[in-house]
Amino acid sequence: MPSSFQEDSNVVCKICRRQISRYTCPECNIPYCSSTCFKSPAHANCSESFYKKQIESDVRSDSKSKSAEERLKMMEILKRFEEDNSEQAVGDDKEDEDEDEDDLEKRFAGIDIASTSPNTLWSLLSQSERDEFVRSLQDPSSNLSQELLLSEELQRELVPRPWWESASEGIPAHSDALIRDAGQSGNDIFHENTHLPELIDIPSTMVKPLPSGPPLIYNLCAICIAYAFVTRRLATSPLAPINADSPSFQDIEEAKRLLAHLVPFLMDRKSTVLHTTVSAAIDDIWSRLDKSTISSSTFAVLMRDTATLLRPLPVGLISSTSGSSTSTTDIASHPNRTTIYVLSDLSRIFTIHLHGMTRNLHPHIAHKILFYAAHVLSTPPIVLRSLADDIDARARESVEAMQSSSGVTGKAETMDTISKLHSTDSESELIQEI
Repeated sequence: MPSSFQEDSNVVCKICRRQISRYTCPECNIPYCSSTCFKSPAHANCSESFYKKQIESDVRSDSKSKSAEERLKMMEILKRFEEDNSEQAVGDDKEDEDEDEDDLEKRFAGIDIASTSPNTLWSLLSQSERDEFVRSLQDPSSNLSQELLLSEELQRELVPRPWWESASEGIPAHSDALIRDAGQSGNDIFHENTHLPELIDIPSTMVKPLPSGPPLIYNLCAICIAYAFVTRRLATSPLAPINADSPSFQDIEEAKRLLAHLVPFLMDRKSTVLHTTVSAAIDDIWSRLDKSTISSSTFAVLMRDTATLLRPLPVGLISSTSGSSTSTTDIASHPNRTTIYVLSDLSRIFTIHLHGMTRNLHPHIAHKILFYAAHVLSTPPIVLRSLADDIDARARESVEAMQSSSGVTGKAETMDTISKLHSTDSESELIQEI
């Protein structure tokens, strides 16, 4: 993708206006977050050349990795193109159209789409059909391009989504082991491309009936906001690569840098920072972000993400596994498992090495994260549920405040309103209730 990396700010993508931009178009200087936005119809003037090269490369390449589904999809597009081309032809009578359609069917008669190479399929088209096909896909406003861009299959494949948003029909993400234990098919619950972070192992001796010591749930709130920000900023989920060949390897150092800036208490070996309210945690993260480049609506999204990451799941399965450690199967059946996935992903960032080798380069950080994870497993779900409800309510109030002030006040006053809203000390005394 022709672009330049944008390092100096957290500008929201000007195309989708949802993710945080990572690149700047060298032609028009518009900030954007991913290749999906770069190739969108709104950015057609700069991306036409990209479309042409990409389509020609994909169609002409004799790649053995093309799946049967992709070939079938190509065949459908070719047939649809033939139909559209026939309808738009000027001066062609009905007999000519029928002959063209019959001719296409004859050319592809006996062809096994699943096993035929793209080169062979391409050779079966006439030169005029090839030219028109490429022009149609090169033009983002064409029917074929629009259908492809709006197809659910393509959106699922190209649009980066955080792992906690990838479950279908609003069902929270579960582990593969949990699905098997529940006797359900993974395809019934999961987005087909969903990858959950690999769970860390937590010694059972660290898990208590009730958490001891000072409450860490507000520090966890800050950690989850920072985690959601970094995930959306880098458009990578999970942050730790699934395998050594994963492109997310190049983002690990950037993720560490952003986390060190947003939650320094997690990185500093001697830090004694302890947030005592939701407001304190939110204000601390808010103060570390450049408020002139990140919108309040984006921050409201991060707060909703945080509520999801902290909220216990309504059902936890009982595992019979026993031993000296709380196994990943046990964690995957725990109501508070979503937060453990967050901490597990963060732990892997600081323990993974080049080429996928595990090496604890930051032992004090890994130990802190393990301590937080044990604290989460020791925390009654009602505490985290109340905390998640509070954060979710604040996110809704933020959006309502922006909507009500958008017609009366300017951006600066809106930002001030949201900042004051974050400072409202209205959360419940969760620990005292327990």
